[in-house]
Amino acid sequence: MRLFTALDLPDELRAAVARLRAPDAIDARWTPTEQYHVTLRFIGEATDDEAARYEAALRDLDVSAAPCRPYGLDVLPSRTSPSVLIVGLERTDALLELYRAVSEALKREGVAPESRRYRPHVTLARLNDVSPERVHRFLKRREAGDLPPFDVDRFHLYESTLTQDGALHETRASYGLGD
Repeated sequence: MRLFTALDLPDELRAAVARLRAPDAIDARWTPTEQYHVTLRFIGEATDDEAARYEAALRDLDVSAAPCRPYGLDVLPSRTSPSVLIVGLERTDALLELYRAVSEALKREGVAPESRRYRPHVTLARLNDVSPERVHRFLKRREAGDLPPFDVDRFHLYESTLTQDGALHETRASYGLGD
């Protein structure tokens, strides 16, 4: 099974992000709105025993609730070679603290540390070999407007199943965050 930890979006933000979709404007594989989330840590393949250990390790975290502030449309991995269209979130201290706590708990259970800098985001679409210039024009034309900030008071461990139509995510466990 493939596992990852993530934050869910409130309905208001989910609707605002869905309005940014533009299937006729740029060639991409658009993420279904019900799949929108903010990944904390991708874990990858895990056995049943490993999954149980990860669930227990995450249950022991004592981390505060985190404010999340979306800043607008962006791309990953970079503006010079965009392959994923995202709605980015500011790297707030509280959100980074949550990321580090989840990462450390998983590292103690044998999950390799992340090699990339954490960039909190919602994946809007995966680009289909679109030139950077075209992506930049798209970003300039599509104003994200004021995306509503939100506070997270819980995170989730998800199981992800790959299908022909994309990944399906099912919640395995949910964890509350402190004050």
